[in-house]
Amino acid sequence: MTAAAGSNLLTDAPTGRHFAQFHRHTEGQDRRRDTLTESALAFVEAGLGRGDSVLVIAEADQRDRLFGRLAEGKFRPQSLRDPGQLTVLDAGQVTAQFVAGGLPEWAPFRSALAPVLSRLHTSGRDSRVYSEMANALWQAGNTAGAIRIEDFWNALAGTYAFSLYCGYTMDTQSEESYAAPLEELGRTHSDILGTPEDEQFGMALDRASKEMFGIALTQMAGLSKQDEARRFPSGQRTMLWVKRNLPLSTAQLAERARHYFRDIHA
Repeated sequence: MTAAAGSNLLTDAPTGRHFAQFHRHTEGQDRRRDTLTESALAFVEAGLGRGDSVLVIAEADQRDRLFGRLAEGKFRPQSLRDPGQLTVLDAGQVTAQFVAGGLPEWAPFRSALAPVLSRLHTSGRDSRVYSEMANALWQAGNTAGAIRIEDFWNALAGTYAFSLYCGYTMDTQSEESYAAPLEELGRTHSDILGTPEDEQFGMALDRASKEMFGIALTQMAGLSKQDEARRFPSGQRTMLWVKRNLPLSTAQLAERARHYFRDIHA
């Protein structure tokens, strides 16, 4: 998916779509305007502008960054909470209600979120949800727990109508990220949104591959339409193919591509 298409999905957020986006955080980046905050802002602000009911499930620091950015625009989050258009939950507190023994459990997950989604639904508005719960588990190394949360969201979507945007912080330029079950995470989402950085890294990977193998990775891979990785943006899709098919070259390719990527941003 292109960055433009991803941007449209963030703002339009059709009911029934469950999408994720992976964001890199770099040293020196303004945390108030990092790419995750800006994407969450686009999703939430568009929903409020349309009159949708919006549920935000985030850690306190991300919530404060998001509300700070909202307040710079025409929306005042505090004034919107009273009519029920905007509902805010603490990701850590909610997650603690249904994670036991390291893995989320369905019954307490449903008990924690079904009443909130029911209130959103009965408001008569379209509903959209921004969640960082799975990201917190993924960052803690509990990838199985994160995937289970995403599966639970899909189960809830069978009863309640909403769109769901899951924000992740992940260095998709590092081969270490692909050691985790990223394709299984992709399975749980209808879409994985790209970013401009991802497209640029995809081009850097092609340049590195041409130097190392004499052919671009996108040509070498073929990237079958039947491949589960097809739902990923170009750079991530290419890295997943490299991890599966050229495991001994993954680290060298990624390092050389990161060098070329830095040249683009120098």
